[in-house]
Amino acid sequence: MSGQRRNAQTVVIIGLGDTGVLVASRLVKQFKVIGITTKPNLVSGQELGKRLTDLPWWRVHYNTPLKRFLGLSAVEIIQAKAEWVNSEQRSVRVRLPDGLDSIIHYDYLVIASGTSNGFWRDDSIRSEKEIDDALQADATRIEAANTIAVVGGGPCGVSCALNIRRADPSKKVTLYFSGDQPLVGYHPTAQTYYDKILTDAGVTLQSNDRAIVPSVTPHSGVINFESGASAEAEAILWTVGKRKPHSQYLPTELLDTEGFVKTQSTLEVEGSDTIFAIGDVASTDPDRSSARNWAYGILVNNIKRKAAGKPVNQFYKPPPNRWGSIVGPQADGLTLHQHTGKRVRLSRWLVDNILLPTVVQRMIYRGVDRSAN
Repeated sequence: MSGQRRNAQTVVIIGLGDTGVLVASRLVKQFKVIGITTKPNLVSGQELGKRLTDLPWWRVHYNTPLKRFLGLSAVEIIQAKAEWVNSEQRSVRVRLPDGLDSIIHYDYLVIASGTSNGFWRDDSIRSEKEIDDALQADATRIEAANTIAVVGGGPCGVSCALNIRRADPSKKVTLYFSGDQPLVGYHPTAQTYYDKILTDAGVTLQSNDRAIVPSVTPHSGVINFESGASAEAEAILWTVGKRKPHSQYLPTELLDTEGFVKTQSTLEVEGSDTIFAIGDVASTDPDRSSARNWAYGILVNNIKRKAAGKPVNQFYKPPPNRWGSIVGPQADGLTLHQHTGKRVRLSRWLVDNILLPTVVQRMIYRGVDRSAN
């Protein structure tokens, strides 16, 4: 290790999901990087419908042990849950899996701890086996059900409904959402496109009625709606978008009224010179869209400049509409929706042989060792 690296400043990243991994892999050559994560794997929140209907494929591309990322080989990864940040002392107190506490000091801190959302995102400490068991249980529950209710018309709801119906057309799948069309926040052409795709696939669409979400959401049974109507299903997927930010370990003055981290367009946290935030936990915009849109490059640039005593000079500007993949790769390829409303179709061969192994794993994630144990 070079003298420059031995004397490098320390960046602590809380959260090694998609965004945390991207940030860590691009800072590690210049800084000492410590990643704090509740799970030993990157368990992506993307392509939820494929996760439930084609788990072997999804595991390969979206459930990756962190030790397999070549860009993280020099990152110190600590499996723990953040309990408290002391911004004056520049330290983080964490709870380790054995129940003991540890203090980690930083020069710069990156908050990338994400949110809890539905059944597929949480901040509990889990082993690799516990992760696999939970993934399998979710997929098995859907496979065993004949009637499935998907509550919520966002991208996760649309992805689940379409993939489940296409995987087994004998299942009765109903998508419930409160607006006129699904996919609020996407360009109107994307909304209209999936309204037709879902209908053509045999998904029943129930619009303009909001489900009453209980404090503990059941896996099956009855759903009640604000109109007074009700529905029953053997399996219920709650994809209503009620995200809970993983920010309870931060001082309240750094949080907005909903618990998201108050984040400037430079991705610096308001009221701090040494803390940055990115992803679903950061209140950059109503959609918390810095989890996408290449925002990690802005954060990396600004940390490097600040560490060098230079003013930050890049700013995050959210797009007017959400964009990207909505339902994941299908038999006939992958459809990407741009924020302008334009659609781009990639063949399945291109997705499986170029996009995922080369563009995503090798270029974006800086290499993934698929031979590692």
